Amino acid sequence: MIPYILLMFVPLLFSVIAFSSSVKENGSKWSLTAGNTQKVRDHNLMLPIFFLILIVLLSLRDVSIGNDTITYRKFFLAYENVSFSQMLQPQNEYLFWFLMWLVTRITNSYQIFLTIVAIITVLPIAILYSKDRRGGFLKIALFINMSTFVMLFSGLRQAIAISIGILAYEFVREKRLFPFLITALIAVGFHTSAFMVFLLYPLYHITFKKKHLWFVIPGILLVYVFNGPLFLWGGALLEKMFGDQYNLTLTNTGAYTMLILFALFAVMAYVLPDEKKMSQETLGMRNYLLAAVVLQCFAPLHTLSMRMNYYFIIFIPELIPRLLMIPKSSMNKVAKTAIIVLTVFFTLYYLYNTYRSCQTGISVLHTYPYVPFWK
Repeated sequence: MIPYILLMFVPLLFSVIAFSSSVKENGSKWSLTAGNTQKVRDHNLMLPIFFLILIVLLSLRDVSIGNDTITYRKFFLAYENVSFSQMLQPQNEYLFWFLMWLVTRITNSYQIFLTIVAIITVLPIAILYSKDRRGGFLKIALFINMSTFVMLFSGLRQAIAISIGILAYEFVREKRLFPFLITALIAVGFHTSAFMVFLLYPLYHITFKKKHLWFVIPGILLVYVFNGPLFLWGGALLEKMFGDQYNLTLTNTGAYTMLILFALFAVMAYVLPDEKKMSQETLGMRNYLLAAVVLQCFAPLHTLSMRMNYYFIIFIPELIPRLLMIPKSSMNKVAKTAIIVLTVFFTLYYLYNTYRSCQTGISVLHTYPYVPFWK
């Protein structure tokens, strides 16, 4: 339990240092969570420290951490004796297997392979979140409560694909279509679910403002009501694209919590901010939030929808603090209160889940308690 606690609160120490410094210089009392001073924006090391610790935890974890970690180890050991031509035998996600094969040419240490994957995975996320370091602790509190966080400890292929999706996002922002398409194809080369990355470009450049909600809201409601037939139809398309790689049998997953949370975030995203102050990047990320709500409508039927939603969920911790920084004048007090409430709530929720998982030994993807490889 201690490593996961340190992951959250060691970065907080750096936030407190920045907070104390900015209070002396500016007299601001909101710097701890909102970070609305230039001092915190430019010099707060909280987010870099957080992601550095995350890389360390991912690199040093035992193979028992994560459902798939031990399975990848078996492949890694087997690839030591696999030739290049054998590695190219018909299979999906060539680029991941090529990366694994390439690392086995250099070392037979699976721990080094996990370290390489951790760096490739975390660095793009860290860069995305650290561009604007305001609201750093709120970003951390949101991120560690998202499904993408625990997935990093298990799904190596998709973790890399998500991070490559973030690289593709940079080309989306710059309206560089060809590099975006190439990067998206590379992401698919690591995990087939990354075909969702191709949606980042059109969704970013389509603007859904308040005046469009009259058809956006009914559209989302219709998706939820008819999620079963729509999922089966989409599943048929997936089978044509990727064969029977995915088991598309409908089940009752009971995954309603995140759907409700994303829906509440979406409501906040349209009610609280001043749209005149919203940059194109914030508008684009808000569209990704709407996409996350739509995909989450299928989560109660199948876990596959959540896996495909990772490519949009990863932007939510970056979006929410942005929205809270640009409230309407009538919503200033609400925004400041929301910053505190959300930060405290998600911090306590993370601590509670961590404690419960460590006590019971039951956790999503078997990520708790943390076990280092030397044990």
